[in-house]
Amino acid sequence: MCVKQWAEGADTAPMGLYDLHQRNQINATRHSLSTTQSEVMDQRRRSENEIAALEQRVERLTMLCEAMWELVGQTTGLTGEHLARMVDQLDARDGERNRSHTPGATQCGCGAMVNARVTHCQFCGEAAPARSLFDMI
Repeated sequence: MCVKQWAEGADTAPMGLYDLHQRNQINATRHSLSTTQSEVMDQRRRSENEIAALEQRVERLTMLCEAMWELVGQTTGLTGEHLARMVDQLDARDGERNRSHTPGATQCGCGAMVNARVTHCQFCGEAAPARSLFDMI
């Protein structure tokens, strides 16, 4: 179709290079969006599976803790009241009473403070000072 026919009222305009470029860009964007949506859905499924696995792990750990506490109570005579007091003491160690224990930093031989979650001093490379086994978890 020539420009004259289009100007006289033909149904479609002539397709120029810019129009072809725009159509290509639109198609590429649609394809990219489709791929992104698929990737998001895959990531969502993986996240949901990880959450379910973590929930099962927490349930197993809870049951294990209950069993250990039952054994400790039966063999030592300690009560739930003893346990509650110890939980309060542990909770207060990090300076906040929030039912969460955040291990604090310790001082390395070089004098730097070393985060509880690292194994070596970030300044001198020396092994981090010894901590409670539970701080390493």
